[in-house]
Amino acid sequence: MQFGRMARAMALAGLASAAPAHAEDANKQFAVEGGGRASCQTFLNARKDQASAEYRQLIGFVQGYQTAANRYEPNTFDLSPWHNEAAFGLILEKHCTEYPRETLIGALQKLTISFRPIRIAQFSRLLEVGDGKNKAFVYEAILKRSQAFLRVRGLYNGPEDGAYSPALRDAFKRFQEQQKLPATGVPDPATLWTLLNP
Repeated sequence: MQFGRMARAMALAGLASAAPAHAEDANKQFAVEGGGRASCQTFLNARKDQASAEYRQLIGFVQGYQTAANRYEPNTFDLSPWHNEAAFGLILEKHCTEYPRETLIGALQKLTISFRPIRIAQFSRLLEVGDGKNKAFVYEAILKRSQAFLRVRGLYNGPEDGAYSPALRDAFKRFQEQQKLPATGVPDPATLWTLLNP
């Protein structure tokens, strides 16, 4: 019992004496944990075997970083609203091929900035769309945005209501055919990137 009180007192004393946490110091430097310290070349080497423990750790760091960015970026519900693990991997592969000596954290900071124009600012329902063979999870807000973009291209003339209707599926299919993408009618990350990326 006395040991329990002493341990509790030591823990409280440690918390009370701890300095407040800061994101960075006066020189804009901050601590980087785990996979973020890896170089882009390390990421490229690990990506050759996407089932390897090293790649799983690095891509996990990427997804964790993006989740944290959703929390701390202003006016953000989802900073990367149609990107999945495969999309992050492809984007980083392209960047890291050009800048192999850059750190993964440096690449992710640039990625975060580049995603700002496409983010979703407020909560949106995540919908499962497609059929048994081809399906995707897409935010209702992204479907509304897609309807507007497809309308401008003359491929869709239905309502901008965020519903995955047969008319919207057909519009996606026509867009995919035009862009030489797999014509599934499902708004996968490659389709959404091509359609919506500024």
